[in-house]
Amino acid sequence: MRDSSFFRDTSRKTLDMAGQSIEFPILYYDLRCITSIFTARTDRLKKLLPHPNFRPIEMWPGIGMLGISAFEYRDTSIGPYNEIAVAIPIKFPPGFTMPGLSALSMMRKNIFPVYIFHLPVTTEIALNVGIHFWNYPKFLADIVFQDRGDNVEVTLKQNEELILKISATKPALKSTERVQFHTYSLKNGVVMHALVEGMAPSLGKVVMGNIARLELGEHKIAKELTELGLSKVARSGQYAEGMMTKLNEPDILWNVETLTIIDSHQEI
Repeated sequence: MRDSSFFRDTSRKTLDMAGQSIEFPILYYDLRCITSIFTARTDRLKKLLPHPNFRPIEMWPGIGMLGISAFEYRDTSIGPYNEIAVAIPIKFPPGFTMPGLSALSMMRKNIFPVYIFHLPVTTEIALNVGIHFWNYPKFLADIVFQDRGDNVEVTLKQNEELILKISATKPALKSTERVQFHTYSLKNGVVMHALVEGMAPSLGKVVMGNIARLELGEHKIAKELTELGLSKVARSGQYAEGMMTKLNEPDILWNVETLTIIDSHQEI
């Protein structure tokens, strides 16, 4: 898929990572992804956010969302690896959102603004790039995909200790859609925005149905998730195969306290 029109005419530049050259955007030529959206108590989600200017998007008053996305990156510009993003859909800069409607609009448009609070990966290069350029909360772990007929299981472990297991249905791949993730990370009082542009030639969606179940282990992260009052079943989500994405460098920087925009070329 490296010759796809999605990548054609993509302008790239080289940035330095402690003496190692990294080309941006990072290109993901072939991946599959399963995203499951669970409900959780808003007051408990807020405790995981690094600043009150990050506002959870709610399904209904008092109930927000936790997204768990598992990525199997088969071919990328930094090599193959697996990753799981545990993320809270948020509104930033803070502003008005309508419980329910804002969440449904997000899923309908495939535009996901998120704060990622755990981002395990399986390779050193993915770990180092994510921490250096975005201050993502990455750590090395074991992430295994297993296909079981019309279902897929994704298991996350660290040092042989179970963190979580997602057992998900593969929805019928009925559509070709564009997808955007907008990530917001925080470093030294500065909020960094990064755009992930995606094209999913084969995508299936579930909205207000039943897509996945979550099993939690005894790891400290599992216990943290247990405290959120998560739903047992993900009622919304999507599954994509042969997906392609571009991960851009941080392009907009804000002072987290004043919300003023900082020179986007400033080194942080």
